Amino acid sequence: MLFSSYSTFIYIVAVILIYNLCRRLIKAIWIRNVFLMLGNLLLILTLVKEHTFIVLSVLSLIVFFIGRMLQVKKSKSLLSSALSLVLILFCIRNYPYLHENLEQGILSFIHAPIMSVQKLGLSYILFRFVHFIVESHRGSIHRSNFLVFWNYILFFPTILAGPIDTYNNFSYWIGRQPTAYDRSLFLAGITRIFFGAVKTLAIVPLIIEPGTDYSLFLEDFSPWAALSISLLAYSGYIYFDFAGYSDIAIGTAYLIGIKTPENFSNPYISKSLSEFWKRWHITFSNFLKIYVFKPFINLYNSIINPKYRLTVTIMAYLTTFLICGLWHGDKINFVYWGLWHGVGLSINKVFSDYIKPNLRFSETKTYKTASVGLTFVYVTVGWMFFHYTHDELIEIFNLVL
Repeated sequence: MLFSSYSTFIYIVAVILIYNLCRRLIKAIWIRNVFLMLGNLLLILTLVKEHTFIVLSVLSLIVFFIGRMLQVKKSKSLLSSALSLVLILFCIRNYPYLHENLEQGILSFIHAPIMSVQKLGLSYILFRFVHFIVESHRGSIHRSNFLVFWNYILFFPTILAGPIDTYNNFSYWIGRQPTAYDRSLFLAGITRIFFGAVKTLAIVPLIIEPGTDYSLFLEDFSPWAALSISLLAYSGYIYFDFAGYSDIAIGTAYLIGIKTPENFSNPYISKSLSEFWKRWHITFSNFLKIYVFKPFINLYNSIINPKYRLTVTIMAYLTTFLICGLWHGDKINFVYWGLWHGVGLSINKVFSDYIKPNLRFSETKTYKTASVGLTFVYVTVGWMFFHYTHDELIEIFNLVL
């Protein structure tokens, strides 16, 4: 976590104060970008060595110029080549069994640098790369500046674990002149950081141990009850830990005058699994929807008769969440977790399209309360596949069943 050490905290405070002073005194946007770039550089070098920063800057430069070319000429071959490069970097990041082959093969020159960049949250950097490349090709990003892009990629509050901002939003906020609204944004930032700290520093330590080790309850409860209690604690742990970090990241961005998008919105009160994914890790969910789910919908529509819309949607759900699971790691349990949600969303789609419209009581308070409970239980059971390895899951099933 970027905010974990006292010295880093002092650096962050200094960067925020100096940058805000710069914003007040200097109207030239490029100079303000240089100050923010120096601040990002200072904080990044507390996490990694200089060569990692250089590698990341070179990759950013390559992606930026690819984006600029796509803004001028819509080349599908260039788009495909750029996305293939990102996919290679993603595979290196996520799959350790490739490391030995890379170290000995023709790609050995990129192995060590890429693995060192991983300390900075490489996957979230790759998401921004994909966004910039694709939106440049689509035309929604039609003007870009390298200093702004560099700060967008390496923005210190969100570099490790999001939220995943869009280039246009970041460019807007970093380019605006200070107004009275900045005071409200600054106070909101302090509040967000406070609540984020309460979640990560006060609540998480109380529930992380029981949430990650069900065996703590075996002495006093049956295996089924022990696992259930632990999974409830894990649901709380993973939410408070991740949402707390997001609060701190968003709040820190607010202090700099950049309104970063929200990442969580009370996900455990969702009335369906579809709603849950609109409330959980919102920026990542939006990324999956825009850059994975919709392209697969289009692909399957080109293969399957358009009248089979439900089949196409189900296939897109399963493919998207299989990829989502694989993104989280190379262990088979992440595939189980991804498919768990893919299947759940498919069932939810069938239910909402063909069954729910015929239920007279679907708008009653009792129905909505039951929907929230069922969704929470489904998500909570799914966390078992997310946390425990395949061998541990076999052990759990043998014990419980």
